[in-house]
Amino acid sequence: MTTKKPLFNQKIAFIFLSFLALVLPFLSHVYAQPRFTRFLRTKTSDALKYDAKNDRLVTPTTQDIKNEIILAGQIDAKKVATVKFKASGRLAWVGVEVGDYVKKGQALASLDKIELRKELDRELNDFKTALHDFNDIQDTYEETRQRFLVTDEIRRILDRAQYDLNNSVIDYELDEITLRYSTLTTPIAGIITNIEEPYAGVNITPATAEITIINPASIYFTAEIDEEDVINVKEGQKANITLDISPENSISSAITYISFIPISGQSSTVYDIRFLLSLDNSSFSYRLGMNGDATIITQQQDSVLTLPVEAIFEDNDQKFVLLKQTNDTIKEQLIKTGIESDDFIQILEGIKPNDQIVIKKR
Repeated sequence: MTTKKPLFNQKIAFIFLSFLALVLPFLSHVYAQPRFTRFLRTKTSDALKYDAKNDRLVTPTTQDIKNEIILAGQIDAKKVATVKFKASGRLAWVGVEVGDYVKKGQALASLDKIELRKELDRELNDFKTALHDFNDIQDTYEETRQRFLVTDEIRRILDRAQYDLNNSVIDYELDEITLRYSTLTTPIAGIITNIEEPYAGVNITPATAEITIINPASIYFTAEIDEEDVINVKEGQKANITLDISPENSISSAITYISFIPISGQSSTVYDIRFLLSLDNSSFSYRLGMNGDATIITQQQDSVLTLPVEAIFEDNDQKFVLLKQTNDTIKEQLIKTGIESDDFIQILEGIKPNDQIVIKKR
């Protein structure tokens, strides 16, 4: 026995599909409109008019505008030297203290030279002994060599004698170098910032008697810059430095270095960036670790038309403003923009200086 139920279901499906075919184009048209346009058109007709009580009215302003990057950082120094002795020994003399200013090449500390000279004398004696042994062996096998009767065993004996003599010469020269460098000097001028062994009379090793010198004239400002901003800056670009110790003073500067690889150990990708500090630091007023901000201007235009940021809305990569008409109605006006600062945006096209722009609550 046949039933009409499947035919009934087919009719329902046909009606539903026909309904979708009619409704979907309408919905796609509505939701393809700019965001703020949909907001206006889904409200009552009063929303299309300027409301003096709730809306804010602004006019374009002609002013200078700039886009800038502000980076927090601190003072560091380029010329930093850590010196230490080449060999172990007894520390006989320390001629500086932390905080002293030293000149390039100035002596800082010295090992006990008496002990080092004794070591050198012993190596000299070892050299003389090796030389005599070498000569004795040469004399012993002189006749054998002249007759060309040198066997492999004799050749090894002669080679060992030569090696022993060579090693004795090397040992003597190494001790001579140790004696020569037993007085520690600084390769740069600067301030003594650390002395690991400040007192004479103790036995030290190269790893336990470091002295650190920093040249205060080599200071610079260093900061970290995000990967999104680093593509907008380059070496030589001008900047301004403001230090926390004197926030009212702006120091003219320039970018001197941007690292090619990111700083390791950071949660995001950031790069080391350094700025010139052309300051007279003879009185040591500017010290390592002092904090401040570096301001880099990436774009700047003078005397251009601008609007507040909140007056502009965006949809589908297009920007609009709400332009007030003479009858208090509102027109959605397409515009083109330029430089954007924290508070204002440059207007390139779309409105005139005397236009009135409505800012509605969002």
